[in-house]
Amino acid sequence: MTTVVNRAEAAERAVRERTARLEHELGDLDDPGNPLGADHILAADGRQQLLPVGERVLDTFGLNAEFVPRELGGRLDRLDVLARILRAVFRRDASLGLGYGMTSYLAAAVVWAGGSGQQRRRTADLLLSGGRMACAYPEPAPGNDFLHNRLTAVRDAGGHRLDGRKEALNNAARADALVVFAHTPEAGDDASTAFLLPGPRSGGEGVALLPRRRTSGIRGCVVQGLEFTAHRLGPGRMLGAEGGGAPLAERVFPVTRAVGPSMALGCADTALRTAVAFARAHRSRSRASLRSARTRSALVDAFTDLLVCDCLSLVATRAVHLMPRESRALSSAVKYLLPTVLTEMVYDLSIVLGAESYVTGGVYGLFHKAARDLPMIGLGSAGTAASRSAIVEHLLRVPTLTAPAAQAGPDRAVRAGLFRLFDAGLSPVRHDELTRPADGDTLLGSLEDMAREARAARGEFAEALGEAADALVTELRLLREDCAGPAVRPSPRGLSPRVYALADRYALIAAGAACLGVWLDGIPGLPGGSAWAALALARVVGRLDRTAVRVPEAGAERLLAEVLDRFDDSRSYDLYATPIGR
Repeated sequence: MTTVVNRAEAAERAVRERTARLEHELGDLDDPGNPLGADHILAADGRQQLLPVGERVLDTFGLNAEFVPRELGGRLDRLDVLARILRAVFRRDASLGLGYGMTSYLAAAVVWAGGSGQQRRRTADLLLSGGRMACAYPEPAPGNDFLHNRLTAVRDAGGHRLDGRKEALNNAARADALVVFAHTPEAGDDASTAFLLPGPRSGGEGVALLPRRRTSGIRGCVVQGLEFTAHRLGPGRMLGAEGGGAPLAERVFPVTRAVGPSMALGCADTALRTAVAFARAHRSRSRASLRSARTRSALVDAFTDLLVCDCLSLVATRAVHLMPRESRALSSAVKYLLPTVLTEMVYDLSIVLGAESYVTGGVYGLFHKAARDLPMIGLGSAGTAASRSAIVEHLLRVPTLTAPAAQAGPDRAVRAGLFRLFDAGLSPVRHDELTRPADGDTLLGSLEDMAREARAARGEFAEALGEAADALVTELRLLREDCAGPAVRPSPRGLSPRVYALADRYALIAAGAACLGVWLDGIPGLPGGSAWAALALARVVGRLDRTAVRVPEAGAERLLAEVLDRFDDSRSYDLYATPIGR
């Protein structure tokens, strides 16, 4: 046991040191002398380009190594750590986080999941030498027109000939390698195949860049299309078997759905930090000051929402390692819920800033930038509609949810593995398990046991916490009843619209269960003792039934003090309270 603890402590120390080094190199956002400070980031955003000095800093840090598995020479071994480190970049500039970092990772994840040994080795070498990647994922039927594409690859002289267009692709012009999914008619009417090919600047024939697409958010990212005309793909370009593109994408989506929104919490962190600075700067008579009940409530609600989102993200990223069969539903809940909650959070904070929430420069310009960037981060081939469909499939299939009464929850040690913030004991991702159907729901199956533990707790906020936990259990019971009812059974006319409303409820109940689990098993010393958990559950249950629970006023004051302390100490507003900009 001592060896395990020491190994976990050493791993966490290494993560903190790596994060601290990145934070130090990125510097203080508020320092006017910092070339990566707010003024320079906003100026680059106005020019619609990535800040060059930011890219150089990330080159020096070797950020690409975070995307490469350890067995291939990189630093990637845990998805929760990857998201945690990338938050430092998203906290400064979502365009830099997406344009430099996440875009390459989204492409590399396909290679890790389905590439040959040689393809994986070459991709690792490319990234570790500072190369970039981009990916044209397949667009599911419930997708969005902005990202729509149709590529076709037909067999041709031992390889394939690629034709078609991808209308919008981030980093297309600068990518050293591309991952594309194309329809392969010889493999079946609806069959697709993934290919790994050189980027357009390699000079290959039959590849043309389309004009850049201007976006309201992430304006530093260069989004443009690619057009392929009889582009020759030689042997060895396929990722996996011909016709295996859809199953490969399904193996990748649980990873990308969980990690991407978790990284974006850094962007929401900056929005809250800017709102706190605004409130602190106003005199007591101002409606925006900290004496205003509306301002205090908005800050506490935003902080609570960030903690709720981080709890769900933590569980989803760890589930990919620990419970791969269940990770499809959990990662879909993250992808479905987080963009909505964070966008609403920023809107509520905009009421505090008033007209200043619209300024594009100066002290509060970063708030407006975050408000524009966050909705764009939610776009993608595994977007809201596709994620909701994955949740619905889970609801209709898993016995734990369709049973009228609760089944036995999992072993305490298994359960606790989902919620630990600092733990080195995660197995490598088993990609072949990610598409297999779940035979249970560990998180929701744990909820009733966790609620009993919450009711037995002692302390200032124990009663409020127990009340909120009981309300969440009631919502789970109602969800089970609805999942077992005839209204949600498939019919010749398809699924009832009621089924999709159940996806909302599942995502919220999962978020509440994640908060309860982190409070019980995660780490001692989180903000405000039991206050944060009581408020987090009250926020979640309030979205399900506004009359179900009361919010403890003393708990809100405790969390407001934590918000202000973290602002003064320059610590992040997530579960980790990471020192920033030092």
